[in-house]
Amino acid sequence: MRRGRAIVFATALEILGEPLVLLVLVASLAVATLAPAMHYHQFGEPSRMARDAGISALLLGGAVVACAGAARTFRREIESGTAHAALAHSVSRTAFFLWKSLGCCVAYAAFSATVSLVSLTVVRGAEIGGALAMENGTMARLWGPSLVLAVAAFVVPMLAAAALNRFFRFRFVMTANLLSLIAAAAGSLYSFDALLACRLLPVFALSAMPSLVLLAGSAAFAVRFRSNAVSLAVSLIAAAALPALGNYCLSDALVDGGAVPLPYFLAAFLSIVPAVAALLLAGVHFINGRDVQ
Repeated sequence: MRRGRAIVFATALEILGEPLVLLVLVASLAVATLAPAMHYHQFGEPSRMARDAGISALLLGGAVVACAGAARTFRREIESGTAHAALAHSVSRTAFFLWKSLGCCVAYAAFSATVSLVSLTVVRGAEIGGALAMENGTMARLWGPSLVLAVAAFVVPMLAAAALNRFFRFRFVMTANLLSLIAAAAGSLYSFDALLACRLLPVFALSAMPSLVLLAGSAAFAVRFRSNAVSLAVSLIAAAALPALGNYCLSDALVDGGAVPLPYFLAAFLSIVPAVAALLLAGVHFINGRDVQ
């Protein structure tokens, strides 16, 4: 169990240390923050654009992080020979694959939590800005403090990580990713609305679920195939999942104070379990059937 936790922890930090992950995170946070900050149309509700921008950022950015993170960490382990070293220390191939897959999920959870919390801050700012606009008869804009906190969630961690790297040799990318999560959590506490969080966070959790299928597929096929074949296989999985994607993007459920019903949330979660389980089983089969050097 201790060795398994070490594999999970090391895998998560390895993925969070990928420059691509930080690039996608900053881009996702910028979209979630700046798209609603610069819009001129309310579409009948001040926070609609903020919700849609956050969901889109999580859906697209999360898919990239899930696929690239899982594929790169498994390919690196196999091609560098570190997988052979790990398997030589009384860790079965099945356990190794599952522990590393769990580590990929932890890294993806950190990414999705950061985007979700910043989006929560932005949506709260849109609601307050809309209320102030109605009182003053002006055009609705994001509430200033929320906009500042959302921008700070990806600007301040970059500056802090650069300083820590310069003076204390901290790893820049990994530090920036972790500090962004901390900053996003801290920012969401300012003018926190528990009812909004209970309504919004399940919608973001639903938007993150399809990426778990892509993560499991990337992990499984990275063990068996080379990079180009992995990309093709994951693209086919994504194409097959497109018809069902609308069941996980439920911004409309929040209109006029609405929320996602708990039975629907549980049913949506349970519906992806067979796909994730099947892909993980395929990965176990692949890693047990290949010669890891």
